[in-house]
This record gives sequence, structure tokens and C-alpha cells, in this order.
Amino acid sequence: MMLGLGLSLTAPRSGGGGAASLPAFTFQSETTTLETAKAGQGITMTRAQKLAYDRLITRIKGQGVSMTNAKALYTPDTPTEINSRMNKFHPGTNDLTLTGAGVPTYTASDRWGGWSSTTKYNTGIGLQSFSQGQFTIFFYSRTSTGAASGDFGAQTAGGDGIGANTRDASNKFNARLQAANYVSTSTTITPGQGMHSIRPNSLDTFGITREAPSPTYVSPATNPTIHLGGINGGAVSAHDCGLFAIFDVTLNDAQCREISAALLDYYYKIRFGFVDTYAAGYAPTTADYDVLVYGASWTAVCAAYAAKQEGKTVALVLDDLAKTDWDIGGMPASGLAYVDCYNFTALKGLYRDLTSWVNSTIINRADTNTQTGNSVESWQFVQGVRRMLDPTRQNGTLILGQDIPVYFSTGIQSITSVGLKDTALKTNDGRTFTARQFIAADYDGEYIHKSAGIPTFTGSEAAGSGSEANNGYKGSGSISKPYGSDISPYITDGVQASGLLPDIQGEMPLPGLTVDGVDPSIESMNYRLAMTTDVARMVPVTTMDPHRNYNALRYETAARAYVLNPSVTIGNPANTQTILQFAVGGSTNKMDVNNGSGGLSTDLPGSGYRYATAANRAAQLAVIDDLRDYQLGWFWWHANSGEARIPSTLVTQFQALGLDAGTFLDPGPGGLLFWPNRPYQRDPIWRLKNTGYVSTAQDYCKTDGSTPRSLKTVAVTSYDCDKHPPWKVASGGLLYTQGSVPGGLVAGVDKMAPVPLEEIVPDVATKTNVIVPWASSCTILCWYMGRLEPTGGLKGEAAGVMASMAIDGNVEVQNVDYTTLNTKLSARDVNHPYLPQVA
Repeated sequence: MMLGLGLSLTAPRSGGGGAASLPAFTFQSETTTLETAKAGQGITMTRAQKLAYDRLITRIKGQGVSMTNAKALYTPDTPTEINSRMNKFHPGTNDLTLTGAGVPTYTASDRWGGWSSTTKYNTGIGLQSFSQGQFTIFFYSRTSTGAASGDFGAQTAGGDGIGANTRDASNKFNARLQAANYVSTSTTITPGQGMHSIRPNSLDTFGITREAPSPTYVSPATNPTIHLGGINGGAVSAHDCGLFAIFDVTLNDAQCREISAALLDYYYKIRFGFVDTYAAGYAPTTADYDVLVYGASWTAVCAAYAAKQEGKTVALVLDDLAKTDWDIGGMPASGLAYVDCYNFTALKGLYRDLTSWVNSTIINRADTNTQTGNSVESWQFVQGVRRMLDPTRQNGTLILGQDIPVYFSTGIQSITSVGLKDTALKTNDGRTFTARQFIAADYDGEYIHKSAGIPTFTGSEAAGSGSEANNGYKGSGSISKPYGSDISPYITDGVQASGLLPDIQGEMPLPGLTVDGVDPSIESMNYRLAMTTDVARMVPVTTMDPHRNYNALRYETAARAYVLNPSVTIGNPANTQTILQFAVGGSTNKMDVNNGSGGLSTDLPGSGYRYATAANRAAQLAVIDDLRDYQLGWFWWHANSGEARIPSTLVTQFQALGLDAGTFLDPGPGGLLFWPNRPYQRDPIWRLKNTGYVSTAQDYCKTDGSTPRSLKTVAVTSYDCDKHPPWKVASGGLLYTQGSVPGGLVAGVDKMAPVPLEEIVPDVATKTNVIVPWASSCTILCWYMGRLEPTGGLKGEAAGVMASMAIDGNVEVQNVDYTTLNTKLSARDVNHPYLPQVA
């Protein structure tokens, strides 16, 4: 089930009638029970809080676990300590009671701590309630230090019982399982911080079994009760606690992974922010807003946020790849954690405010406007977006929450226009939105493709003059050998008659293309993955199922390349390597993993072209599905296939690398846990292509100090002409990549190029209430230099302010007063946007 549903806290205005009514959403009975119990405490649950809890219950039940077996859940989500003691699974039953006279340290929406022998809690759940010793107990801590301790548990006078210290003084997991302690062999089984769980037969971190003791556990003769913050009669916890959950059944491995992820995701929402979401296919059937923003990108979030700050009613309608609130925020929330930027003077606005907030609030590191300082893990970025969309988050000065409802959808069915204005958007799932201003901020360019009269373009234009001479299809003038090696592209090495290996476009010259002519291809796609070498957080790729449609021939060209390049390794952009891993989030063992620079890697050849030219949405989604199969297989093939041609050092490196179990915790329907739903689509399918203003490579590459064609700067970019080759091809019996462009195309010495207002709006004669901050009006060469997420965020902020000004001034978006716009944009955010009016 998708997230969201029901009515908004601020109900959307009626958007007209005539459509068949969508069904109302019904919350789980456990959610209604908790809401009633909270009301008895004088606490009103917001709709967003109800949705978060409801999603947790849905996921638990979805694993076949009865809520009868879910004995207790305790979280610090109330303003006061005494109200935090409620058992959320079964309010009024097994609520926490204080042991002793003291009171633990309590921080609302955060944690308990400061335990002592007289300041811990009793759940009232006796060990004899666990039939034949069947149990699974979860404990979340943010404490990284180790000490002699008892985080939770119960034991008899003779020492028989259950308990755990998630990080002892020797940095080991120390668990009471029956009459004796089990101490983990490994000192890296747990970092202390994170979600930990114990079962009778395993010690788990982030839901993944790290070690498996095998006691024959039976309930003890007496019935001591489980305590939080210390084992009754035993050591007191030296750690804090953010979540404590008890099940009286031993979950299997798959259940433990899913429920651990669901619990951790719920805690993240408590700590950082709840999002008010509406699931696709549920009420309301119609809704009306001042500003409607379409897309799940970071650009879309910034546009909605800025328009709301300007005092307008705003809705964010997501595209169909967004399944849960982990997908709101686009690629920075989907693995793209390493920030590309050459001159960090350009990286300002909401992106910089968010990374600054992450640095101070989550990472606790010095805040710097550098590559390192702005590269934060995707799970951390998601929390920043949640904060931005939760109006109750008003502490501090950075990214203060706004009341912006978020609607999931299954894509756009149609857009209604009257004259030069769009008036309504209808989604495939049956919901109709009306608005005065529309902001098209989706990655595909789907909105402008379906809005009548807006001109779009796919791929590369024909070659032009000046810097634009690098545009267009270059044929054999733009091919290169992977790893610089002579690799056969044929199924039987060197035998053309055997046919081409999978994922090779064809023999050069490719049919239907003319040198320097139009090229409909877009860059190849991959998934940017949140991965780690931290043993406590790592999910081996074999834990997921990589064998759906697995075909070893897809990696045969890599095997042949390794024979010729046996020293190849995992590495960084300075080398020619298999994959690139970029350290993010203030650590060296958490990384954003991208396509390698050797030419044979996680990019799937032809995927962009196939996606852009697919006959319908189902065919496009099939390309994305195939991409996931390919990339799962890529990691499995290196780590586990036993292919003798893979260098042993490379095998060892891949085996030490896994998905990060603290990221992508709720993939939603059809998704894969710990794996993002959104692939890295580097180019829109449809870009705005005005007959009037179009930014070109000459505009972005002007000599420093020269005057741009337009002085209406709304954003700035700082990058070179970065294109991932769209195809693998065969030529003269050898394998090549095809379609790169000169990376030396860049914006002067300062490497910064202004982005003008005219680029992000259609021609005034085309549509007057639509702004296009992502797939904007520029040539493909210009796009390669401007496709940065921080740049998209700046364009999104400008779009939100422009939409508000157009409403207030009753003018076309193209004709908002630029002096006023510049003043508003320049004063926004803690890190004010930089808006140069000179190249």
C-alpha cells in the first residue's frame, strides 16, 4: 500500500465536480486506537503522524505478523516524559512504569537516557509470556560508546533470562540468552549507534543477522519482567534509547529485516519530521491550490517550499516512480550523495541550508561549503526534506517546516488548457487538480510533454557554430575503447558470426543517424547506490535476490577487459576503475557508488535511449526494471559468481561492499528494501525548447566578465560538459563506447554560468502560467553543464517565487518584475542564493 490518504489538515479547496469519487482511506484499527488513547492524554495526533504509524502497522502485518504478537512499542514522541510511557501497540496494556524514585533524562522526539539503578522502566512483560522462549526484541540507540551495561532485559535471581548490551566495553554485542551471556566474536558487529535486535538464535544490527548463537532457550521457572534502561537486578544501560519494541514470536530473517527497517523509519520520522501524504487512487477526488508543483525532484520540493513561504496554497504532486516519502527529494534522496560542483560560491540556497542543517544536527561535524561539507548520505537528505514538509518543525533557523501536502500519483493522464493558461491536471489514478500556476519540475519532462502547445525536444540537436559545434551525433568521431583495450564484442570471442553480446547497440555506422545531425539518444542510466564497508550496516547483495533475469553474458565484456587489465580495482574518478565510490556523510566507509570510469560498469548501455523512445509508460517502466536486474547482477557477478577472469583482489573488494541497511527503508509496492526506487536519469526525455530564448553552450561558456544575453539571472551552475555515453557499439571487430563530448567545455575560469529567467519559462505566446525549472529551454550541451541538483534547487526556488508574484501581480510568469524577483531571491534562505549578472 502506498503512503498517505484521507483529508488534509488544511482541507484543499474544491476543484470542481463531474469526476467519479475516489474512495476514502480507512486507517488501521490500531491507528484509531492509538489516536483515541493520545486524545485521552490531551495530545492530538496530526494526520501526518497517524499516517506514519499506520504505515508501520501495515508493514508489520504485511510480514504475516499478528498484532497480538506485537507486544509493545515505546517511542519518545510526546512533549512530556510521562506521556511517552504509553505502549503504542496496545495503549493501556504494558505501559512503562518507573522503577525507583528518579526520572530518566528525556528529550521529546528524540530519546531517553540518563539511566541509573533507580531510573529505568518496567514493561510488565514477563519472560514466561514468551512461549518456548520465542521472542524478537528491537532497541535503537544513538550512543556510540561502549561500557559495561544492560540496555534492556530481565533475569531471574539465578541469572536466567533475556537481555542485551549493544556495545560493551570491548566493543562487542553482549546478550543474555538463557543462563549465560553470549558475547559476540566480532568487535564490528555493532557500532553502538543504530537498530539492534536479539532473537533466541541471533544477534542482529539493522535487521541483518551478524552472528548466530544457538542456545536452546526455554522460559525460566520464575517470571521476571523486561526493563528498558537496564536489566532488572542487573547492570544499568550506559546508552540512550530512541525506540524499544517487543514481539513474542521469533521473526524469520526476512521479517526481521523488514520490521527493523519499518521501526527505524518510524523513529526517523519522529525525530525529524512527518509528511502529510495522500496515496494515489484515494480521496480527495478534486483539489484546488494557488500553485501546483509536479514532480518528486529536489527542484520540485524547492519550488513548492518557496511558493508556500510566499504565502500561497501549494500542493506537490509526485510522478509515478515515487512510492513512499523516501522518494521525495529526487536523486539526492536516491543515492546521489556526492555533490558535483566546481566553484562552491555557486552552491547556495536551500541545498546549502539543508546540508548545513545535516552537518550540525545529524553528523555533528564542522559545516563547510565544500565538496565534503555538502556531500551527505541520502538517508540524511531525506530527513531534511521531511523537516521541510512538516510545519511543526520550527526550531533553529535552517529549513523550517512548511505545511505542504504531498500527493502520490500514477502519472499524468491529461492537462486542460484554456487559451494560453493551463487550468487543470488529471492523474491516471483519477484525481483532478486545479490551480492558477503550474510548475513542471519532474525529471522526464512529462508535464510539458502533455501540456498542449509547449514545444519540447529529445536528445541532441544538430551541430551548430562555436561551442555548439560539439553538438549532434558524432559517429566514429566520438568512440573510445573501454579501458583503452581491444575487446571483442561478439558472443564467441573474435567471431562476428556468433552475434553481438547483450547490451551492444550494433555495428557502426548506426542506421538512421547522420554525423553532426540530430541524435535522439539520452545518456545511459544507472542506480546511484548507498553502500558501505561497515560490517554492522552492510547488507550483502546476496541477501537481496539478484537472480531475477540474471544473464552472465551481460558482463562478458568486463571479464574480457579484466584479462587485459588485471590490476583494475574499485576506485575514485582519478583512475580508470570498475565502480566509483565517493565517501559521504562525514565517514570513509559510507559511500555513494556510481558508474566507473573504465567504460564497463553500472551504466546500462542503451537504457537511456530505450527509455526515451519506448512506445508507452509500461515499456519505459520495463526498461527501469531491466536496469535494476542488470545492476543487481553486476554486483553479484563480481562478488559471488566465481568467474575466474575477475581479479581476486577485485572479488575481495566487491565482497566487502554491500547496501547500506540504514537507507531506503521503505521502498513501497514493487520496491526492493535498501535499494532506491528512482534510477539516475541524467537527461529529461522531453526538454523545453522555445522558439524564442534557448540557452546554448556559448551562453554558459562565455569569457569571465562578459555580459550575458539576459541579465535576469535566477540561478547559477558550476560544472563542465559531462555526458555519459549512451551506447556500446562494435566497430572493426572491437568494442567501443559511443557518444561522449569534450569535458573541457566549461564556464570560464571561475567555472560559473548564470541561468536566466527566460530559460525556465515557455515563450509568452505559448503558455503564460507554466514554469519549467528542471527540463528548461537549453541545448543538450548546455544541459550537460547545468544538470546539477543544487542548480535545479535554485531554479525551483525561483519558480516558486515567480509563481507567487505572477498571482499577486496578475501577470504572465514571463513578465514578473525582475528587480523585485532578484530582491526576493537574494534575501532567501540562510545561505542566500548567488545571482551573478555577469559571466
